[in-house]
Amino acid sequence: MFLFKKVILSDILNYMKKVYMGACMDKFKILTYEEEKSLSLEEKRNYYIALKEYLRNKPDNGLAYQIREMLNKTLVRQIIEIGKGYNPSKSIWENIKDFHNYELIITGTENIPHGPVIYVPTHQAFHDHFNVVLGIPNHATILNTDDVTFLFKLLMFVNKIQYGDRNSKKSRFDSKINLMQDLAKGRSIVVFAEATYNCTPSRMHLPLHLGAVDMARKMQTPIIPSVLEYDYNETIPGEIRGCHLHFGTPIYVTYENDLKEKLAELSEAMATIRWGLIEEKGMFSRDNITTKEYINSVMARIDGWSKINVNIHDEKKAIKGFGSERYVFEHINEVPWDYFGELLETEEVQKLKRINQRVFDQKFALFYKI
Repeated sequence: MFLFKKVILSDILNYMKKVYMGACMDKFKILTYEEEKSLSLEEKRNYYIALKEYLRNKPDNGLAYQIREMLNKTLVRQIIEIGKGYNPSKSIWENIKDFHNYELIITGTENIPHGPVIYVPTHQAFHDHFNVVLGIPNHATILNTDDVTFLFKLLMFVNKIQYGDRNSKKSRFDSKINLMQDLAKGRSIVVFAEATYNCTPSRMHLPLHLGAVDMARKMQTPIIPSVLEYDYNETIPGEIRGCHLHFGTPIYVTYENDLKEKLAELSEAMATIRWGLIEEKGMFSRDNITTKEYINSVMARIDGWSKINVNIHDEKKAIKGFGSERYVFEHINEVPWDYFGELLETEEVQKLKRINQRVFDQKFALFYKI
């Protein structure tokens, strides 16, 4: 009888606490980007502390997360192993028939501190999601665009995915709030800050978006720069021979830090790690980065996009700075290559040659006419 009364009293107290917290949460207002900009440094600090407390106490589907976290140790990893060997350049039947696995080397886990973290990996291929899930020691929610195939969603359902519409400002804002709630409740998240695959022949990674660094400041959560580096088969486009996932040392963002400076620190850390992995496997040298193997890997990624319902033009728009003068300049000067990895003339050079040829032809014709 005493135990029964104790349980009832405990339930009543918990209910009253929820009612009180609900009343407090109803009064809390999440500020928009514009409203946040108008705050002083001290006001921002106080707002971020209150925001974290609000998100920590805000009810969510914690049971579903706990089930996924439990499954992650067994079922998820078995399913993800299947996805890891999937080649998007082939049909589903071909993947089943010719299924192959490859070695995933994981290093740097000693750099991951206890508690929630923000993993920011490089983004090079369809397989990144699967390898990250297999590589991180704790369960984490992954941010991803919602324009992917049902097969991908099915494979990743057992892990938690925060889907968002990149073309919707509201969707991006809501996704960010949901991810910060995970951090506030002690859960880790994964953010591909490049927002799309890096298919450039000479960049260690694409320009990074600020979102991960901003969340790190607001939730006072460390960032783990992470790099996925692949070995591709020279003869079979899209087939992976191996993958090395390395976790770098954590980057901490204080309330007072400048976000752009911390983003530059993250960018340099990721580039340094990736270059170290590239040199380690001896695949490229700086004066010969466009090898046939690399060309094959890029072409496989582009071909793979169509297989997973991704539009390459939408992917280009996701690149930070798309449409800016700098992007246009780099795009114009983007050097194409042939099957053997030999560099070709850019479209701009070819266009100028055609214009010069037409001018020459006109002058030549005019000269002989005279």
